[in-house]
Amino acid sequence: MTVARGCILLACFACVALAIVHLRCEQTRCAARIAAMDGKWLELRSELWGLQTRIARLRAPQRIHDRVASFQTGLVPPGFDGVDRSREHLASNTR
Repeated sequence: MTVARGCILLACFACVALAIVHLRCEQTRCAARIAAMDGKWLELRSELWGLQTRIARLRAPQRIHDRVASFQTGLVPPGFDGVDRSREHLASNTR
């Protein structure tokens, strides 16, 4: 009877050891995935900053005036006083 108990005890220890190895492997995989996601997060955050910078440059008043001037419509953007008012086209003819 002691040999059977010894074999059962050995089998239990082997199962516990395999379970510990499996859990450790899962922990390592999860840590690698977390590290990859952190890297992706930093990459996306820097890309977002770049896009926000580009949007800010496009929204700059001088840049808007340059783009309106490049369309050659003769329209004057609001608040822009650096143009000749005689060429200004208004929505109505009354001033």
